[in-house]
Amino acid sequence: MTTTLQTTSLFIPIGNDQLHLKRFYNEDSNGEAVLMIHGAIENGSIFYAKKKLKGLAPFLAQEGYDVYVVDLRGRGLSTPAVNKTSTNTQYDTIMEEIPACIQKIRAIRSEHTPIHTVAHSWGGVLLLAYLARHPQETFKSMNFLATKRSIKVKNIKKLWEVDVFWSAVGEMLTRVKGYLPAKEWGFGADNESRAVYRDCRQWVYALNEWKSNQDGFDYLDALAKANNIPPTLYLTGLKEYYLGHQMDVKRLMKEVNNPQDQFILLSKENGFKKDYDHINICTSKEGPQDHFPLIVEWMRSC
Repeated sequence: MTTTLQTTSLFIPIGNDQLHLKRFYNEDSNGEAVLMIHGAIENGSIFYAKKKLKGLAPFLAQEGYDVYVVDLRGRGLSTPAVNKTSTNTQYDTIMEEIPACIQKIRAIRSEHTPIHTVAHSWGGVLLLAYLARHPQETFKSMNFLATKRSIKVKNIKKLWEVDVFWSAVGEMLTRVKGYLPAKEWGFGADNESRAVYRDCRQWVYALNEWKSNQDGFDYLDALAKANNIPPTLYLTGLKEYYLGHQMDVKRLMKEVNNPQDQFILLSKENGFKKDYDHINICTSKEGPQDHFPLIVEWMRSC
């Protein structure tokens, strides 16, 4: 399907902050809505090229969907940018930012419009946490790219890049700067507030529990009792060595324990054009002819 796409930037006030929500849509289409959530040390541009209508978000819009890509608090075009005075936590993302995006989409579309979700990496964890906290809410489908909740896999890359650099060096930098300077130090597309970074780190290393640092809410217990988890497609690449390793993705699937879910490993051996890694699973030029259509098929089947 080839259409002329429209894009617009929407801004959602939350207290003294503003969330940026970028919309991709076709004016002639009344397609179903899609909310896209980025991961840690990222912003929404993981889903689209800033100067060209390329990437997963424009692809979904070309397929007739009404697509909304959020920059979570302090990231991307959301303001103010993360700095040493930023106090936002993952709890705020789950209880304020995601609900604000959903409310905005429904204000544009209709009060009860169905919403599909697509998340990269940690964005999927935040969506699951949101559903655990809001049992009255659900989505029509979820699609997770390289999403894990905790990291159990052991290899040299994980030891160096997660345990040494992201955890140990990251904590040192956070103490000095007052936030995680991932963009400034060149190991991420965006910076993280001190609390968001530490919340994320705590969950990554908690293999057998998943609780809120703010109020002790037990996400594993809530998900075990939940009946609002939609069918979820989990995609990850063969060259995911630690941030979305297939073993850890499958561990998250067991934590959620939704029999409708499906897992696909993106590898040449499985018939795909390449062995995907953590970033090119979203950005590869082969995506529109390779695995992006699987997401559309999944959404249409739900």
